[in-house]
Parts: sequence; structure tokens; C-alpha cells
Amino acid sequence: MDRELLKGVSRSFYLSMAWLPPAMRDAVALAYMLARATDSVADTSTAAVQERADALRRMAGTIAGDGEDAAALCQTLAERLAPAQDKPAEAELLHRFPQLLQELDAAPDGQRELIRGVLATIIEGQLWDLTHFTADCTAVADDAMTDLYAHRVAGCVGEFWTRLGRESLGDAFCPAARVEIMCQAAIRYGKGLQLVNILRDLQEDAARGRRYLASDPAVWADRAERYLADGIDYARRLGGFRLRFASMLPALLGVKTLRLIRARKGTERVKIPRRAVYASMLRAAWSACPGLS
Repeated sequence: MDRELLKGVSRSFYLSMAWLPPAMRDAVALAYMLARATDSVADTSTAAVQERADALRRMAGTIAGDGEDAAALCQTLAERLAPAQDKPAEAELLHRFPQLLQELDAAPDGQRELIRGVLATIIEGQLWDLTHFTADCTAVADDAMTDLYAHRVAGCVGEFWTRLGRESLGDAFCPAARVEIMCQAAIRYGKGLQLVNILRDLQEDAARGRRYLASDPAVWADRAERYLADGIDYARRLGGFRLRFASMLPALLGVKTLRLIRARKGTERVKIPRRAVYASMLRAAWSACPGLS
């Protein structure tokens, strides 16, 4: 796995991923890179919606193991969609898609199937996001739709993280008897992180004809806060410092972002200062040490 490319497409995720135990680190990084590749395609605003949707469906097929269209798809990504990316790292990611598929084929069976499963759900959410909003439909219908979308693009990642950790590390991740309970907490955690993203980008998304909340944002902010608290509790119950630190850091950053959102005036862009990131890392390290938190 190319660590520099991973850092280029997401510095915040890299902070957590780098601390994971080696037995699950590469699988998590590979799943993330595949998801970022599909997300880059979905967000290519210069390409027609139908072209992007078609590429996403073809990417879903190749990730699931259908190799018949792989060569043609990779050519489309390299020649049509990579040049349209605003960020060089995301263009490079689409050029590297064949390499990502090779790494997926080489992954251990259990990890490979978990990666395929979570990518299928994520792409389903990306396709919904891409095709739902039109000139005649600029908002979700109800709260259930928001919750379903948050699950498809982020909640499922929490379950993936948990099942992958158990597959890779066994009891060193969590006891077998707690897997299902941990999965439910991880799903809420993932949805909480996505809700923070939605709340942070409310004005920008509305300007693009996308309203992901059908009810009061303050209610959703409260729900996001509860879900992030579930995430912190989830992280504390994992085995080993590295796991606890890597799993807790995104929740702490999410809590800080949520506070900035609530204090925001007007349409100012919310961004966590670098010093606050370092403070969150210190708190995550402190909380990850048994007997200190």
C-alpha cells in the first residue's frame, strides 16, 4: 500500500490508520483507497451523472470479482475521469485502480470478502446520492432516508472495522461474545461521523441542490453527539493501545468539529485548527492507556 498516496487523499484518516496493528492495517487502508476512488468518480462534476453512475456500477462489479470489464473500466478511469480531478492525488488514485484490484485479489480470503461487502454498501449509497437529487428533487423525504444514507456511506464502515478487527486479531480485538454488540455501537459511531459531515456542509450542499436533513439540524446535532459518545465508549472497549487510539481519534475530532458547528456564525467554513488536532491526539493517547482515562 502506497502510504504517501493514502496521506495525499486523506491526512485525517492517515493519522488513525498509521496506528493500527499491522495485521489489519493494510486491509483497512485498501478498503479506504477503494472507497475514495469510487467517491472521486461520484464527485466528478464535469462528467454527466449517467457516466458517473455507469462507472460506479462497473467499479462495483470489478471489486466484487467480475474481471470481464476490468481492463475497459480501468481505461475509462485513466482516460476520462482521472484528468477531470481537481486534486493530483485523486487523479493518481484512479490511475492506480488496477493496482488496488490486484491487492484486493491478493488479500486473505476473510479480509477480501469483508472489503467487498463494505464497498458494495458504500457504492450503493454513492449511487443513491448521485441519482436521487435532481432539479425536481433537492431534499430527502424524511429522517429515515437520512439515517439510511448515513448507514450506507459510513455506518457500514463501523461494522466492517469491527468484523475485520475480529477476523484479523481475534480476541486481541474483542471477545467473540461481544462482536454483535460492538458492531451495533460501531454502526452508530460511523453514522455519527457522517452526520457531522452533513451538518458541517449544510450551506454548501444546499447551494448544490442537496438537502440531506428533512428536520431540525439541531436535533441531528444532538443525535450525532450521542453517536460519537458511543464511538468513544466503543474505542475504550477494544484490546490494545493502538486499536483504542486509532478508533478513538476520529470521534474526538468529530466532537470538536460539532462544537465548532454549533458556534458557527453565518456561513463560515468550519475547520479544526492544527493545535486542536494535536490536542485530540494527546487525549486519544491518554484515554487509550488502561487505568489513566
